[in-house]
Amino acid sequence: MSDLTPTAHLQTVPLPRQTIAFNHSSPLWHPLWFAFVGALAMTLLLNTPFFDAIQARAAGQYSLQLSLVSLLFLLNFLLLTLFSFRPVQKPVFLLLFLLGSTALYFNTSYGVVIDKSMLQNALETDPAEAQGLLSGGMLWQLTKLMLFPLLAVTVIRTKIVRNKRFLLHWLAAILLIILTLFSIVTINYSQLAPFFRNFREVRYLALPVSTLSATVSLANNIRKTAFPVSFNQLGLDAKQLPAATSSTKPKLIVLVVGETARADHFGLNGYVRNTTPQLSALPVYSFKQASSCGTATAHSLPCMFSALSRTDYIESTAKNSSNVLDILQHAGVEVSWLDNNSGCKGVCDRVPSEFLFEQQNNSSCDKGQCLDSVLSERLPVYLSKANTATKDRLIVLHQLGSHGPEYYRRSAITDKAFVPECQNKQLQLCSQQDVINAYDNSIIATDQLLATVIKQLSAAKDYQTAMLYVSDHGESLGENGIYLHGLPYWMAPTAQTHIPLLWWMSENYITGQKVNTSCIQQQTEQKASHDNLFHTLLAIFNVQTTMRETQLELFSQCQNDLSAYK
Repeated sequence: MSDLTPTAHLQTVPLPRQTIAFNHSSPLWHPLWFAFVGALAMTLLLNTPFFDAIQARAAGQYSLQLSLVSLLFLLNFLLLTLFSFRPVQKPVFLLLFLLGSTALYFNTSYGVVIDKSMLQNALETDPAEAQGLLSGGMLWQLTKLMLFPLLAVTVIRTKIVRNKRFLLHWLAAILLIILTLFSIVTINYSQLAPFFRNFREVRYLALPVSTLSATVSLANNIRKTAFPVSFNQLGLDAKQLPAATSSTKPKLIVLVVGETARADHFGLNGYVRNTTPQLSALPVYSFKQASSCGTATAHSLPCMFSALSRTDYIESTAKNSSNVLDILQHAGVEVSWLDNNSGCKGVCDRVPSEFLFEQQNNSSCDKGQCLDSVLSERLPVYLSKANTATKDRLIVLHQLGSHGPEYYRRSAITDKAFVPECQNKQLQLCSQQDVINAYDNSIIATDQLLATVIKQLSAAKDYQTAMLYVSDHGESLGENGIYLHGLPYWMAPTAQTHIPLLWWMSENYITGQKVNTSCIQQQTEQKASHDNLFHTLLAIFNVQTTMRETQLELFSQCQNDLSAYK
């Protein structure tokens, strides 16, 4: 009977475990997938003004629009990938999204962009002014925009990947993104270069990368202000040797710094078009194998005046050190700078300067830019100045030259020998011949300027006068689909680095310096570059310093030749 008791044959039977599904059962994401989705969200949700701007400025150019959007996405993806390590990934994503959301709010509400100057203003704003910008509307807009990223970091869980394996994935992703960026830029360079040159303001709408870039730039400026680097004075031993005889007239040299001129479009150098009709009739020596230090003014201009060579050039070092103008001035040469470009990039900061493009009431000026004729109009004022204590003088004229993409604005009506001209900022929308026509007319304008300067110097009989002309860099005019300039030197076409370099001397100069002109002519067949300018100017003014390198002087071996000068 005992066997029949209710519990006699009961056995413990394991029941299947039941699991309640919570969020923690959702699949784990690889950190790089999270970065991809986050970048896509930032690109699509924060960039309505950017999309509107490219549609308005590149209407109908769908491949260009696609390239711009792809570049923005890839930059955002690169940002998030760089910070895709598990402890920091989500905080960085939220911070970048908040940064972009704030910039988007101010753009859509006030029409302002958050660039470096705007951030500087924000730092210097007092609490009362700052409080005036804060509102319930701003809080509501930011809350709506931040809803997705907050939801994403809450719901999406990322897996822990072994350090070594994750590092391989991370490096591969960064390499792939960079290669894709490079490919897009290379393939679409002919469209992208003119677009960003003409519509620079669009880059401030690319969020959050532009705001982050402005923040980093401002932080760098604050660091430089807080920890200033002492200026490196060079050439303190520089001394100008006295003239051979007391009756020798002082020297007056005009150095014309050209803009965006390429050597193969100068008639003097064998170009099929006679773009230099006036110079061709003058005793001008053209160095046909001259090359630039860089492919953009911001690089080439400080480089050519510095003691550093192209291969050794470091911008921060050059801009924080004495250049050849400083050394000449220290040695006793009277130096002046006349500018018709956008400024001297720091080169003329310590010498007397005049910025002619700032003129408001000049018929040669329009919309903040002037024809280079303003330089030749102003030069006589400097030539007529009293030559105190018979000092040698150097006057630098900085041209607007052939600055693109609006080449047609660089020449007067009387200089337009080649028509029709491209008058569209987006050069790729013009025929290449129309682009070349506008560019060649700008070279004719340079020919006119240089010939006028030579005429003015020829009339200055109280001086030994000479003129040196050199361009800062060249220009691409649609060859192989490439326009403008600024490519990295190692990949830049010759058109961007092969520059004109010209030298003219008055009879007073030839006689006073005992110049062998046949020797000068032979020198024009040798290679030259911006590396020569520093040492050549020191030699022209007979300035002795340990920094001067004789082998880099262009003309010194042809001067003071008692047996062969003519």
